[in-house]
Amino acid sequence: MTMAGERCKKVLIIDDEDLVRETVILALGHAGFEAEGLADSVLAFDAIKKSQPDLVLLDIYMPEVSGLELCRRLKADPETRAVPIVMFTGSNETIDVISGISAGAFEYITKPIDGEALIVKIRSLLSGPQPLKEMP
Repeated sequence: MTMAGERCKKVLIIDDEDLVRETVILALGHAGFEAEGLADSVLAFDAIKKSQPDLVLLDIYMPEVSGLELCRRLKADPETRAVPIVMFTGSNETIDVISGISAGAFEYITKPIDGEALIVKIRSLLSGPQPLKEMP
């Protein structure tokens, strides 16, 4: 839900699992986000350049081009390096978390995650750092 005159934040979900992708799109749409999904990581690079989403949820384990490789490509390109990428994957292995963050991901979220918790997390990530309140 946005205030008058404020545009919806756009989130692109890149995941080869149809059920995951569609469930996240539905949850984000109900929460007031503009959400789209792609199952093909090969097409994702051009789609991200074209649509300039506010945030990308990216699965690590994708056929053809891994999420890690796609993340590296996006962070190396001046047109897409500012787009925040959140690794959204079923693996909570330490090596995958380290690899995701090292590739340029802003955050790492493991599946499954409650839809409401995911929305709160995305809102927090998109709102940016909050100024510290002064103590009275």
